[in-house]
Amino acid sequence: MTTGVTNFIKIDEIRQEIDSTYPNPGHDAEEELEIENNGYSHRLIGDAFEFLCKVLLYRRCSKVIIPWQRTFGDFQRLFTADETPPVGVQKFDGWKWEDDFVGVSSREEWEDMMDDQPEWDQRSPVKWTEDEELTKLAEQYVKTGMNTEGVVKAALVNAGWKPNDTVHSWINRDAFEEDILKEMEALFRLLRENEWTDGETVFVRPAFGGHRHILPGEGDFIVDDLLVDIKTTENRSFTNAFWRQLLMYHVLSDVQRVLYEVDGRTYGKEPFEGKYPEIKRVGIYYARYGELQTVEMEEVIDDRRRYEEFRAWIVDRAIEENRHAQHDYSAIRAALTEPYNYKKQRTLFDDY
Repeated sequence: MTTGVTNFIKIDEIRQEIDSTYPNPGHDAEEELEIENNGYSHRLIGDAFEFLCKVLLYRRCSKVIIPWQRTFGDFQRLFTADETPPVGVQKFDGWKWEDDFVGVSSREEWEDMMDDQPEWDQRSPVKWTEDEELTKLAEQYVKTGMNTEGVVKAALVNAGWKPNDTVHSWINRDAFEEDILKEMEALFRLLRENEWTDGETVFVRPAFGGHRHILPGEGDFIVDDLLVDIKTTENRSFTNAFWRQLLMYHVLSDVQRVLYEVDGRTYGKEPFEGKYPEIKRVGIYYARYGELQTVEMEEVIDDRRRYEEFRAWIVDRAIEENRHAQHDYSAIRAALTEPYNYKKQRTLFDDY
């Protein structure tokens, strides 16, 4: 099984190397909490809000690039800088709101539990279809900026939400629907007030290590020279874990730029055939605070040679973690690790 960024940075050795070489320089959100979490599924809210970010960036940025996209079915398509991709709102059958009775002995207890934490969960295989009406509505928003309420509903449906008339339970669905729509509309309003969404070029869900040649990872958005990750929880902290993840995305984007210039690779090509921009800032957008906190990477990476040795060590260690015996890493190693032999670097195990 391949180790991705999320699990890679949990390895003690990796975590310690990052923390000792590049300690967390980030700052917590400073604004007051604007929008409380009403207790809905973090996954539902997070996925819906990412959709809202996407359509707003489609509208505001001059160029939209999706390095790779798995659309309906298994077809993969590359969108270049002069193409604006369709939005595509999906709906599905086979998912329903959480109805687990474990630990509940009466209807009253059930109602109390659901008042505290409405959840949703997958209970059967998913059948995905496109909601043509909501897709049209979302695409019209990209063109006109009109009907934000409808776009919010489209985002929720695309994330897995089912309106009241499609779900049967003891929950008061009318109140539930109104609450979740108001919460998402408020989050969308705060987002539209942020200047970082006004860019020239946006990369949507940039994928790094797509062929598992080093370390797979997928960011949320790159807007010009900013790599931004979206957080919809009430936690205002710029945690060490957030920083490690952002730093690894920066390294992997840098690796992609290096390998783009390397000829003779038999393995390790990305689905995206272009070149990622140079990332100068990384940041967290705290959606419930309406605040973007960024780190200027040139202030962190003030010694280029030191950074390149760190990058070499990360690549070396990631190849060891994800190495496939049938693939030749020599071209990758020649560009990314062999020029930077130093005491922390391992003696690699693969012979060619």
